[in-house]
Amino acid sequence: MQNHLKTAWRNIRRKSAFSAIHVSGMGVAIAVATLLFLTAMFELSFDNFHSDRDKISMLYFKLNPVAGDRFGETMPTPFAPTLKAEIEGFEQITRYYQGGALFRNGDKQFQSDTKFVDPAFFDVFNFTIEKGSKASALKGLDDIALTDRLATSLFGNSDVVGKSVEVYLNGIWTTKMISAVMDDIPKNSSLQFTSLIRFEHKPIYKEYLDHWNHNDHTVFAKLSSENLQPSVFREKTKPFLENHFKTHIEELKRDGASADAKGDYLSLHALSMTDYHLNSDGLGDGGSPTFPWILLSIAGLLIFIACSNFINLSLALGLNRKREIGTRKTLGSTNAQLILQFWSESLLITSFALIFGLVLAALILPMYNANMGYSIKLYELLTPINLFLFLITFLLITGVAGGYPAWNNARSNVIEALKGVKSGRNKNTVRNSLTVVQFAIATLLIIGTIVISNQLHYLANRPLGYNKAEVISIPIGEGIDGQQALERMRIALSSAPFVTHVTGTDINMGRGRDGSISNSKLGFDYEGRGVSTHYLRIDYDYLDAMDIELLAGRDFSRSFGTDTSAVIINEQMAAALGGIDKALGKKIDIDGEPTIIGIVKDFNFKDLRQDVAALTMSINPTTNFAVRYIFVRVKTDNLAKALADVEKVWKDINPKAISEASYLDENTENMYQRDRRFAHIIVGGAIVAILISCMGLFAMALLTINLRIKEIGIRKVLGSSISSIVLLLSKDFIKLVVLALLIASPIAWWIMQRWLSDFAYRVSISWWIFLLAGAISITIALLTISGQAIRAGRRNPVKSLRDD
Repeated sequence: MQNHLKTAWRNIRRKSAFSAIHVSGMGVAIAVATLLFLTAMFELSFDNFHSDRDKISMLYFKLNPVAGDRFGETMPTPFAPTLKAEIEGFEQITRYYQGGALFRNGDKQFQSDTKFVDPAFFDVFNFTIEKGSKASALKGLDDIALTDRLATSLFGNSDVVGKSVEVYLNGIWTTKMISAVMDDIPKNSSLQFTSLIRFEHKPIYKEYLDHWNHNDHTVFAKLSSENLQPSVFREKTKPFLENHFKTHIEELKRDGASADAKGDYLSLHALSMTDYHLNSDGLGDGGSPTFPWILLSIAGLLIFIACSNFINLSLALGLNRKREIGTRKTLGSTNAQLILQFWSESLLITSFALIFGLVLAALILPMYNANMGYSIKLYELLTPINLFLFLITFLLITGVAGGYPAWNNARSNVIEALKGVKSGRNKNTVRNSLTVVQFAIATLLIIGTIVISNQLHYLANRPLGYNKAEVISIPIGEGIDGQQALERMRIALSSAPFVTHVTGTDINMGRGRDGSISNSKLGFDYEGRGVSTHYLRIDYDYLDAMDIELLAGRDFSRSFGTDTSAVIINEQMAAALGGIDKALGKKIDIDGEPTIIGIVKDFNFKDLRQDVAALTMSINPTTNFAVRYIFVRVKTDNLAKALADVEKVWKDINPKAISEASYLDENTENMYQRDRRFAHIIVGGAIVAILISCMGLFAMALLTINLRIKEIGIRKVLGSSISSIVLLLSKDFIKLVVLALLIASPIAWWIMQRWLSDFAYRVSISWWIFLLAGAISITIALLTISGQAIRAGRRNPVKSLRDD
């Protein structure tokens, strides 16, 4: 074996240029594949630290209204305790309300990502309690639990169990007792928070204590083994729904809803925690379940391209070692010994490539994390499952990429080998097939890059029905009354020449720097049928500040004192009420029977994955929907300075404000972070695939030209021009690239059509995309081989033919 390795090292050094191509091509593929592999394993690891993850489920409704199936994951306040009391099979159950709270200890004040839960929360989930115990955590109504980081921020250390802290809840400061300190929540947890408070302190808890028609929180349950089957769970909870949701079911029937296959208009289901992070129904985290597998597929395709290059070059280089093989066989070498010799060379090269790839991965990892929004570490490869999969893949690469050329070269005929015969149609067929496949992969990724980039550009520039430019969004946060903060900002900015409008709302447009995306939806009866509408609490000047077009009626005005008992609706809502003419002036049965005074043109108040839905807007300050965001429209040539000036005024009004202000155009782009992440992966994969393919194509062109050097010399002697020789040497490779385009195009069209189907507003896949992808592939191929072809064409034929 030592002799084999010494010989292998000599051969690698003798052909250093091709060895460098081997190592760099394989190394780049390993580096990128490693990052994609770690990302995929991270996505698949979500919530796996819960010991009973298979038994934990989020409960959700499936409704069958007139428009088709719909899912609902929010529940009414009495739902969870009543379900636990009436239905057997629930080991534990907890409510989970997305909230926020301001914490204060002395002069230290911090905004916390607070969740309102029941005491059973720690019986359902396995979040680690660092200080305190599961039994005592949240036992009392005024008990709270903090993460280590929040506790340290407030007190300087985490040894705070039994200490009191002030919490700003429901408009007042109250004193709470710290009953537990948790380890900081793992990055791969779907549920993220920094503090937990008893559910009873949730806003407007008492008002809806007995209401079954106000849904505002999620319910998680730990189910007994016999209830894990979906059909069993559904049938067991059916009487519960028929009893407590009878009115809702009757309304669905009245409005013309169609029952499902089992005759139900409303059914209860359990989404396992194993599917909470990634599922196709948009529940929970709502990530695509195919995302990690796409990452692994791209990683596998890149490794395949690198292996194809390795095999192609090894087969081509084997043609120049025929006499060596014949001589070894004549001196007594067996096929097994020759295979081991060639495989030793492959093992050395792939080992160098592995080292180079891991070093490269470590170097680009910080940039990768910054662009992709991850915090992946390279040492995560050392976890048992990751290390096992990684080593198996490496051994497979070494076995296939090195084994096939070794076997193919070793079985050469001794007589042909000693004569140095360098032909072989079967070998050319294998090399050409691998070249076609790797360029087909590269072309597929190029098409994907073009389509995704086109769609993201469309999303960024499509008119939304409102003007998102030059509007600053300020999250108000806790610790200050939203309406008072808005009025004070109006007064403070009234003298600023660059400010044109100041208004407020309870829901941000897009995703601001506070990370919040919320939604309010109400239902009511109208002329004997049910109507559902999104609800937006706004303030005066909202339509003008957002440039929303008024189609009929009028805007809210301070001149009309009764406008607090009025609403403005959009076109979709008007259509649900019988049309614009019929809806204007009508009263609707929500929030004190307000009158419709205006109708606006539809605008996209949610992301472009969804069609515009019915919307109702109100300025009623007495509702439970408080102003949470201040919008400031500016008119300036220096947007950065305007933002800084507005933030300075806001800091004067609310010195302890934590969340930063942002522009609405930035917020709307933030709604497509996952899509941009997907685009970055496809673009990066395409670039790496093209790079590796071109390295292989360059080496193949170099070898092919060297094998045909005397042919080129004879053609030049007979009068061939340099351009004709370049065309001769290039056309075979271009044929392969064109064939790759024909193979990749229908596959890319099918994949991209499925991806685009997630968007209500999307681009079409035009013919020019495939033409552009083909032009890019052919241009890259020509640039790769033309240099060597021109060099061969300009070579003096005397030097090419002098040996003969």
